[in-house]
Amino acid sequence: MNKNNELPLIVTSLKYHMPVHRISSYFLTIFCLFSLDLQSQEPIRLSQMEDTLISLQRKILKTDNDTIRQSLNDHFRQTLKKAIEIPGSFFYPFDSLKKVSKITSKDKKFRIYNWNLPLTNGSNFYFCFLQVQDKGDHSNFTTIDLIDKSDSLPDPEHSILNFNCWYGALYYQIIPENTDAGMIYTLLGWEGTSSLQMQKVIDILVFDGNNCPHFGKKIFNKYQDGEQKRVIFKYSPLSTMVLRYEEQSVSYEKKWNPTHRTFDDSQLKKSMIVCDRIVTMESPDSKTPILIPAGDIYDGFIFENNRWNFIEGVDARNR
Repeated sequence: MNKNNELPLIVTSLKYHMPVHRISSYFLTIFCLFSLDLQSQEPIRLSQMEDTLISLQRKILKTDNDTIRQSLNDHFRQTLKKAIEIPGSFFYPFDSLKKVSKITSKDKKFRIYNWNLPLTNGSNFYFCFLQVQDKGDHSNFTTIDLIDKSDSLPDPEHSILNFNCWYGALYYQIIPENTDAGMIYTLLGWEGTSSLQMQKVIDILVFDGNNCPHFGKKIFNKYQDGEQKRVIFKYSPLSTMVLRYEEQSVSYEKKWNPTHRTFDDSQLKKSMIVCDRIVTMESPDSKTPILIPAGDIYDGFIFENNRWNFIEGVDARNR
C-alpha cells in the first residue's frame, strides 16, 4: 500500500467523525457573534436616523409653503416609522426630537410617538405611532399608525374609534388603570383646532385580544349626559387650560364644630384628573360667545369602581 495515499484517507476519516456537539458549538458561536454585532450597530443606526429626522424637522419649520411642509412631513413620517421598527428602538430616547412627544406607559405595554403639523391658517394635522409590545413576546414590538379623522367625525364625544379612525391630539400623559375588564389607559391631550379654538381631550385607549387599539369608552360617570366615550374641552386660544393627573385634596365629609360654630371639612388626598371649569363669556365684538377657564375654579375626575367619576369644585391647592 502506498503510504502517500494514507494521509488523505486518515484526514477524511477524522473529518467525518468530528463530534456533532463541536460542530453545533462552532455555528452557535458564529451566530452569537453575528447577533452581538447587529445589536451593537442598532444605536448607531438609530442615531443616524435621528439626525435625518432632525434635519427634516428643521426644513418643515423653515418653510411657509403648506404643500412643501406636508411633503416633508410625509418623508419625516416614513423615516420615523423605519427608525422605530429597528430592534431596540423602544428604549432609545430620541432626545433630540424636541417636536415629537414620546411617552411610555408605566407597564411598558406601549410607547407613543406623537406630533402635530401646523398649517399657515392656524389649523393642525396630528400624527401618531403606537409601538405595542407583542402579545406573548415581550422582546418584540408592533408599530401601529394612527390616522387622524377628527375633521370628519360628526359626534366625536360619543364615538368608539380605532387606529384607522382616530381623534387626533397631542398626548402628554398616560394614566393606566386595572379594571375588571382588563387594563385601560386614559390619555390626556391637547388639540389646536384652529386659530379661534383650542381643545383639551380625555380619551380612553384599550387593546383587544389581537392587540389592536380602540379609542373611547363609556366610562365617565355623572358628567353631562353620562354617555360620553371621551371628554373634549373647548376654550379660547387667548387663555390656557389646566388638565393634569395629580394628587389633590377632596372634601368627603362635613362635621359641625360647636366651638367655632362652623362646618369642618374632612379631607382625603386622592390622585385625580384636575381640570379648569370652562365658562361662557359674552364677546363685545362678536355674537359668538367666548369659552374660557373660570379661574381658580376646578373640577375633577376620580377613578373608582372601574369608572371616572366627575366631581365639581375640587380644592386644587396642590396645583
